[in-house]
Amino acid sequence: MFTTLEGDWDEVMDVVKRATEAVGRHGHRVSLVLKADIRPGRDGELTGKVERVEAALTNG
Repeated sequence: MFTTLEGDWDEVMDVVKRATEAVGRHGHRVSLVLKADIRPGRDGELTGKVERVEAALTNG
């Protein structure tokens, strides 16, 4: 399973840290895999992707 985050680097890393700490309270080990797609000057890609797919489905 994956969770996608989009935002400022420090903001995203804070979410990753807090999520890892929250999971760690319930077990002995936390496994974490990060993948970054860094695209300077681009934002709103999560909603943009959905909009592009919906447009493609509508326009067939």
